[in-house]
Amino acid sequence: MSNPHQPSARAAPTTGLLAALPEELGPWIEGQPLQRQGLTFYQSAADSPGTVPGQGPAVLACVGGVGKVRAAKAATLLVELGIQRLFVVGTCGGLRRHLGPGEMVHCERAAQTDYGLRDGREVQPDLELLEAWRALVPGRLGWFLTADRAVMSTWRKIRLARAFSGDCVAEMETAAAALVAHEAGVPWAALRAVTDRAGHMTPASFRQNFPIQAGRAANTVSALIERLSGAVRG
Repeated sequence: MSNPHQPSARAAPTTGLLAALPEELGPWIEGQPLQRQGLTFYQSAADSPGTVPGQGPAVLACVGGVGKVRAAKAATLLVELGIQRLFVVGTCGGLRRHLGPGEMVHCERAAQTDYGLRDGREVQPDLELLEAWRALVPGRLGWFLTADRAVMSTWRKIRLARAFSGDCVAEMETAAAALVAHEAGVPWAALRAVTDRAGHMTPASFRQNFPIQAGRAANTVSALIERLSGAVRG
């Protein structure tokens, strides 16, 4: 790539992969680095799953940083770099007692929750991507409730969960990244692993379980790309 700040259309990756923290990208953080506006993107190897000869890497992964503002910035840059679909991966906090550490949760809908639900603050994933991921990775289907700060206290978790029926988890990036993708016409889906359940031991549970759960969602992306590539060929 002759100009790392202005990639050509030929080198545009198919899939954007976004996480808040390096650990949440799992194996994808070892790709070829690309710097853009203060963020580091990692390009998958030429022989990685789903790569089409002559059309660049299959995956462009980014550590966007924690929170909605950083997630929106990273998603915007991924769209500008030419991704054709976006996967958001990482960890989350369970907001139901049965959503404990290790549970995998697929995003049914992402919602910005800090000021209540309003028009334009909820985004649904692409159903084809969602179903392909669910067929590959067993897990719950739930709402991703995107907050401006970590939902650590029992009181905040109870207050947030009461506004929703069914399974839901707390996190800090998905709705913002999803809205960027949606408005750009880029299909998206999200998968996260639970590090802590609703209760008073949230901070300790997060610290204990994050190293184990951080990369689990990202670890499934290679197989997902292969599955989607096979569906296209078929």
